[in-house]
Amino acid sequence: MKRIWIYIALCWAAAACSPEEDVFTENPVGMGSVKLIKLRADHHMVLPDGKATMKFYAEAYNILELPGYTPEIDGDSILYNPKMVRDTSLIPAGLLPEGLFRLVDNEGREYPDFAFSTTDTRPRTLRFHLEAGELVSDELEIQVRELPEENYEPIELPVIFHLLNYVNKPGYPTITITSETVRKNIDRLNDVFNGRATTDPNGGNARITFRAAEYDNTGMLLEVPGLHVYEMPSDSTFHLDDRFGRFVFGRKATLMYDFRNFLNIWLIYNPNGAHYVAAVPNVIDVPEDPIPGLTATAMPSVYPNSATDIGFFVNVSSFLNPDRSSDAFEISTAMARYLGCLPTLVSTYNGGNMVDGDTDFCPDTPYYYYDNLSVFKTDSTRLFTSYNVMDSYSYKNSVTVNQVARIRRCLERCPSRWMWKSRYAFTGKREDRK
Repeated sequence: MKRIWIYIALCWAAAACSPEEDVFTENPVGMGSVKLIKLRADHHMVLPDGKATMKFYAEAYNILELPGYTPEIDGDSILYNPKMVRDTSLIPAGLLPEGLFRLVDNEGREYPDFAFSTTDTRPRTLRFHLEAGELVSDELEIQVRELPEENYEPIELPVIFHLLNYVNKPGYPTITITSETVRKNIDRLNDVFNGRATTDPNGGNARITFRAAEYDNTGMLLEVPGLHVYEMPSDSTFHLDDRFGRFVFGRKATLMYDFRNFLNIWLIYNPNGAHYVAAVPNVIDVPEDPIPGLTATAMPSVYPNSATDIGFFVNVSSFLNPDRSSDAFEISTAMARYLGCLPTLVSTYNGGNMVDGDTDFCPDTPYYYYDNLSVFKTDSTRLFTSYNVMDSYSYKNSVTVNQVARIRRCLERCPSRWMWKSRYAFTGKREDRK
């Protein structure tokens, strides 16, 4: 009898695992289930340079009438009155039939790849909509913006990474930064700031070359271009980012290379600290003609007054492992902040950061509210895709045309960012010092 039950159990198990019982439905949602369609895009403006590309995204929704119950109190009793509730739900794209949507503009042109770019430099408004069977979406307006005159002179910024390294200290790893690591990060900066990392609809080209310094502050040839390794004292332990700032400032020329000849970046080991600590410029050539969003004064007789006046800090754990969190570290974000860009996230802290309906004085960077950890962000009117380095939870691979204009203005106007005027970091010659 026992053997019979074992045999039956094995048969049941075999039947449960039989591939003939598996049912796969490639497209379980038919056209009849789609009741509403919507169209969204990466942005509301696009550059007519033939490279910038506006991508469009189709969404399909099902609308169901579901039973619901409203509680009503009658003395000591609770009565539930039945009613119908309308539920609108987004249908996952993977469940929709292939070829369901057509993207069409107001002149009847169809875009099978759901992307638009142009070399026609006429400023104009285009209107796009979706079609799916008999359903038609609302129109989405896209502005073809004027092609900017980016007649910027190419410049070079001499970059020096100062690695504050603990050596043979219990509990602290010895960090190794190779020439390949330096090159990779500088290449990333050049790709992002010169429009080579993306086809963002409003991506700009700053015509800035970030270049590894070849000589140190005293004119000595660096063993690894762009890298200065400083061995931290064994009795130094910091748990706050500002303590590193005080430490660097106290070492003066040893850890703060002359800001007139170098762009200083300090790599610190602080695993519980911020990804980076950077500040916008705080000195300007003509205070009477300010740059919006900067609190900048004339250059004082004693300068700098802190390390972040002339450079920025990067947590080396983020530097070496940028994808450790959903809001991944991007060195271009820290650099953009150092060069004068402001956050795009709307903040209510200390009076907020909204000025005349914007947060960063760049009209081509949509502001957004807390975005639920996604590269798709919502402002007051639309959902858009984030490529921008100043957005959190973004692809972080682009600066826009207006951000480029702001960066170039800061480089021209802010004396603490004038290291591009010097050749000393590349020649080591005293006559090239500023």
